[in-house]
This record gives sequence, structure tokens and C-alpha cells, in this order.
Amino acid sequence: MRMIIQFRPKNGALILPINYEEVLQGFLYRSIQDFELAHFLHDVGYTKEKRRFKMFTFSRLYGTYRIHRHEKKIEFFDQVTWYISSALDSLIVNLAQNYLLREQFALNGQPIHIEETAVKRLEISEKRSYQIRMLSPLTVYSTYENQHGEKRTHFFSPFDAEFSKMVEKNFYNKFQAYFQQAPTEKVTISPIRVTKRDKVITVFKGFRINAWNGMYEIQAPLPYVKFMYDVGIGSKNSQGFGMFEFIK
Repeated sequence: MRMIIQFRPKNGALILPINYEEVLQGFLYRSIQDFELAHFLHDVGYTKEKRRFKMFTFSRLYGTYRIHRHEKKIEFFDQVTWYISSALDSLIVNLAQNYLLREQFALNGQPIHIEETAVKRLEISEKRSYQIRMLSPLTVYSTYENQHGEKRTHFFSPFDAEFSKMVEKNFYNKFQAYFQQAPTEKVTISPIRVTKRDKVITVFKGFRINAWNGMYEIQAPLPYVKFMYDVGIGSKNSQGFGMFEFIK
């Protein structure tokens, strides 16, 4: 299930850090009125071995903005659109009720007025493949230790041979954690229109992340695609990565 939120800064402008995913994640968690659900998502999640998945994702903010590079800030004006998606209908319903009833919130210490909240289920027919556009950048990576025993992280580019396999592996882990059964069919993803300008380098809680916007083609069974639509593709979905929309 997916929710579309449209809000407006009450003071005429909303100033956020240029890497604002952490701010949005905190705002989302504080907006959950079911405290047991909030605790489960924040502290427990769905597990597979040592991995934990929250089964939600969110987009970047869309609207008119100006970047202040020296201050490392981004300033939004007028109406702003934000998307939140989850495999947990209870999360989307809880958030939607809160946003509809209260309307007045503070984001990064600045007052905003929520003008519209809409909840939508995905309606799409089965196809051989699906073309998508990222609403928040896609990241997949692996960690390893170098010869000195230091932990290192390698981020994969959409043009790397292993990229599709890493996305598929991540999907398998999430699917198994949520449904408690292993998927039986393949998932492949390939870039359609991705350029160097689509590369995003951001920082979340001090951790540097390389991710990619752009357009991709997914080949997978429709139930898999619907699950990916709800929870995101790739890693770090609950930190604001891997949300997409369908192109056609």
C-alpha cells in the first residue's frame, strides 16, 4: 500500500540538510500513533539470520527547491509531495489517520501544514517486464574485511555485472523474512536510462552511501513486483532508498 502526502511550509520555506533522509525517517517514526507498531518497526522488524527488514520505504521530497551548497542545505518552497509505501497496511492506515486528523506538524523544527493525504493500492496487470523510475535512489552493496582486518563497503553500480544479482539476493532475503518462505522464481533488473548524473552520494548517520536514480527494467512475477513496489528494491529501504514508480 502506498500513501501520497502533500504539505506546505507554514513559514513559506522549509530548510533541510542536503542529506535529509534521516530527518524524514525520524518524522515518519514519530508520526506512528500505534506505539507497539512503532517499537516493532524501529527495534525488531522482520528477520532473516542477522538481517532485519522494516518493510517500508519512502521517497525523496518533490517540489520547488533551491540548494545552498556552502551551507549544505536544501530549501523547499510552496507545495511539497512525499510518498510512503509499506507491505504493512496497518502502518499506512495509522500514518494516514494521523496526518488527516492533525494536519499541523513540525519537520526539522519548522511548522508544516498537511494539505492532502491519499492512500492507493497498486493496480497493474501482469507483463513480461516492467519499466520503473526511481523515486528514491537505489543502492546495493557488500561488506568485506581488507588485509588489515578493516571493514570496507563496496557499492555496486547499475553497470556492474553483479548489480542485478545483488538486487535479487536482497529481494530474496526480504521476501523470506516477511513471508517465511523462499521465493522460487528469478528476479532481474537492468538499467534503461541511467547516466553518471543519476549517481547520488549521501550520508545517513555518518555512513556514506552511493546510490542511483534513473530508469530500469524489472523482470519478475507480478506478486514479486507488487511486494517490491511496497517495500522498495535494494538495500536501506527504511532509510529512504529504493522506492520506485511504474513508467508504463
